[in-house]
Amino acid sequence: MGPCCAPAATSATSSKRFRLAQVDFQTDIDATLRDAAPRERTPPALWPIWRAALIGTCVSLCVAVIEFGLPALPSDARRALEILLVAIIGWTLTPLDDTFVAIAAGLAMALLVNRDSAALFHALGDELIWLLLASFMLAAAFKASGVADRILGLVTGRMRSVRTVAYSLTAVMIATAFIVPSTSGRAALMIPAYHAIAGRCGSARLRRAFALLFPTVILLSAIASPVGAGAHLLAIEMVGRLSGVKVSYLEWIAFGLPFAVVSTFLSVECLLRLFLSPAERRMALLQPTTVNNAGAGLARQPILWISGGVVIAWLTEPVHGLDATVIAVGGALLATLPQVGPVAFGDAIKSAEWKLLLFLAATICLADGLTASGLHRWLIETMVVPLRGTGLGPLALVSLLALLGLFSHLVIHSRTARVSVLLPPALMLASTVRLDPLLATLVLVSATGFCQTLMICAKPVALFGGVDDAGYGPKDLALLSSILLPVQFILIVVFAVAAWPTIGAVLTTLDPQLPGTP
Repeated sequence: MGPCCAPAATSATSSKRFRLAQVDFQTDIDATLRDAAPRERTPPALWPIWRAALIGTCVSLCVAVIEFGLPALPSDARRALEILLVAIIGWTLTPLDDTFVAIAAGLAMALLVNRDSAALFHALGDELIWLLLASFMLAAAFKASGVADRILGLVTGRMRSVRTVAYSLTAVMIATAFIVPSTSGRAALMIPAYHAIAGRCGSARLRRAFALLFPTVILLSAIASPVGAGAHLLAIEMVGRLSGVKVSYLEWIAFGLPFAVVSTFLSVECLLRLFLSPAERRMALLQPTTVNNAGAGLARQPILWISGGVVIAWLTEPVHGLDATVIAVGGALLATLPQVGPVAFGDAIKSAEWKLLLFLAATICLADGLTASGLHRWLIETMVVPLRGTGLGPLALVSLLALLGLFSHLVIHSRTARVSVLLPPALMLASTVRLDPLLATLVLVSATGFCQTLMICAKPVALFGGVDDAGYGPKDLALLSSILLPVQFILIVVFAVAAWPTIGAVLTTLDPQLPGTP
């Protein structure tokens, strides 16, 4: 009886360890984010009153201007515009959770515009929601297996200089964007790697440089894959619904991967030169004692083959014709099979970021309301004539969208919220100068991925800022951002003008009727 029960006992032990590790990590994140949160400087009894008065005034003004200033606008379009503006106020001016605001706005859109209470619930059945859920399950299995740690040990174990280790880590983190579907999830995956590297560093300056490297690469490399961040799936959904442009998994990689590679490696080089001397960049790190066994048995890990098969199937979608969501769900089921996957199905489901999934579903409902109400077409018609008269060209619009995306993280701290707020007007602006909606989407989404100026702007930044006593502070982030922000701006403009049009996105089209253009 003992041998027969061994697999079940082993599975139960693994599941228990996974749950405990998950709870411990979430506790660490919560504590770090609390420490990184800005302190209130005004009296706590007065500030909420002033904030409530300010928010109430903004909402009242928006509703009054729309109701009395736009009488020719159809009633459904007025309701949709009011809901959208109130949601933006909720995301930018209130302490309410971004997902709470999105669900409230989606519910209002379903009831007042779509007039179908099931519209919000139907959005949960969208294929992109299932794609993201399946990706979270795959990521949970990948993390529980320890494969990522062993790959990192195999890749970086024999690297001696600081620069070669930094570049090796960058390459591995870019690859994780194809498996782990959120930047905070990838940050969790990389915490053990940072501790292993920090133990090989001989000075606090080296540990600080690597602490900055991890969140920088995690955030900037996410655009390599559609599942690298939930904002990408939202962008794909919104550009399809608002402009009629469909983007496949392979197409996104063709546009996003080259930009991610150039952006991350260039940013790492800037970071190393900014925080380390030439001698420190060439310095040899201490050699780990377990390097020779890092790759032992790695090829026998089922999750490695399952994950690789899913990515290959995604890349070869034009050949076999299977939908990317179907492939992801099948891979997730394989990765959670008893005796095959390292994590139980229930634990994998629990590991999903349900707040992100609900946020995405709510914003899909919002996009449906914008289209069904006719607001999208009315805004285009209202903006086209005035903006064309200004002589605004495609290059000027690309620069404007890039700047808006790069600075938006200072106001809107959620990457997905930034895309949901900025993408609809960006698509409308694109139609005024015959700019390809896909190109406008790529410019905006790549720009919103930059969010490391403040500790509270991204969870990976806050997490790695408090993971070590030799971590970085606000001054280090400000210094790094002062260099990386202009570098990112130049890269985005160069790719929009030279690289992405070569691949397929159009900077200027001769077709006078782009999708969504009147």
